[in-house]
Amino acid sequence: GILELCLGAPGPAQQGTKDGELARILGRMDAVSKGFRSFRANFSQKQYTAVLREFSAPDAGEFYYARAKDGSVRMRHEIVSPGKRILTIQGDTLTVYRPSIKEAQTASREKMRDVVGYLALGIGESSARLREKFDISYKGAETLDGVRCAVLVFVPKEAKTKSYVASITLWLKESTTTPAQYKFEEPSEDYLLIRFSQEKINTPIPDSKFEQKIPKGVPILRL
Repeated sequence: GILELCLGAPGPAQQGTKDGELARILGRMDAVSKGFRSFRANFSQKQYTAVLREFSAPDAGEFYYARAKDGSVRMRHEIVSPGKRILTIQGDTLTVYRPSIKEAQTASREKMRDVVGYLALGIGESSARLREKFDISYKGAETLDGVRCAVLVFVPKEAKTKSYVASITLWLKESTTTPAQYKFEEPSEDYLLIRFSQEKINTPIPDSKFEQKIPKGVPILRL
């Protein structure tokens, strides 16, 4: 069609190479998932607004993620500057606390399961589980901060999810098969870009990192 003439459709050989690369990368992710226990990293994130064609000021923070043998997960996504916002997931509860405005919100993990899945997309997950929720394609290889990465695109299968997440692009480090960067794109073409640094896999994370200490007197809104 016209779109293929403009963009160039992949030929059979090229598509075969991409399929082979995707299979290779998913195979490596499966190998990592078998022995996966935890992941921790620093991150920076910024929001792109398509209408304005500009990024927001970046946030910086720390990310902790652990999965037990029974499949249960624990997470801490903490923005430390310029503001402060702490998101934790433990058991069946998701909690967000904003110290600057003395406000906390809680929700069931089931209600917020997409948030859980997307913030840790591809970290210690099997390809079979990922394929249940997404159509996955291999986009190519790119270098980020001097590190070679495989670029995968995840398109949600559920119509409900597609209404607010058009696609998730994942830059996966070839050396460690851990995420270097995520791009969460909305149907509006706005997107959130999260980049990791100083990643560590399977190092012990103290239980205290997953505990949310909300001071007395802070109202807790249930979502």
